[in-house]
Amino acid sequence: MVRRFLARELGTLPRGHTVTILDIGSGDCDIPLAVRRWADRRGHQVRFTCLDHDAQAVALARQQIARCGGGTVEAIQTDVFTYQPTGTFDYAVGSMTFHHFTDDEIDRLIRHLRGFVRRALLINDLDRCLLNYLACFLLALPVDWAIRHDGLLSTRRGFRPPELARFLAKQDPMAVVRRQWFRRVAAVVRFDRRCIFSLTCDPSVDRGRLACPWVLGRSFASQKGTTNLSRYEGRV
Repeated sequence: MVRRFLARELGTLPRGHTVTILDIGSGDCDIPLAVRRWADRRGHQVRFTCLDHDAQAVALARQQIARCGGGTVEAIQTDVFTYQPTGTFDYAVGSMTFHHFTDDEIDRLIRHLRGFVRRALLINDLDRCLLNYLACFLLALPVDWAIRHDGLLSTRRGFRPPELARFLAKQDPMAVVRRQWFRRVAAVVRFDRRCIFSLTCDPSVDRGRLACPWVLGRSFASQKGTTNLSRYEGRV
């Protein structure tokens, strides 16, 4: 998903421009490293700054980065809500990260990112629907109960595309939200107020038709002070 997003965006940037990307909740940096390899093969210059609050995750990420040659990928242990870079970034990316935040935290984080991300935020996260929940349950049966519980909870904390679109409209009235393959929902919030990136190149798509017919629970609450718990607590 990140590669697809960047492939479209690179066409709008000056030739030879080094694309700077802030990766939020990077874990072991597997996605940034994979994207860098993809960009290198195509002659694009990208630079990732990867944030994670967990010290063990950052230590693992630095080992991975060192094995892959380092250079244009760095890992930083910090709280993204208080992070203040010395420069700016072209893009911010959150892969499998935003479902961990409450509604208020998502809103606050996007406002915070506007201060140093110039072009757009890509949210790549879990699709909250019954089929995904059942698939996660079956796949997790052989593993430890704690891991199974975390996986199911994460699925229940995911996003339905129409709900996420309505929520993000507070930050970008033309935010694009689409369902993707393999239990994913992708959303783009523009900060540059220029061309709106479409995951399907079809801005006429009716977002209201994107909802999975088998969904967990009611709509994504948008009232001030409501948390992500409203999306999944007590359901399935």
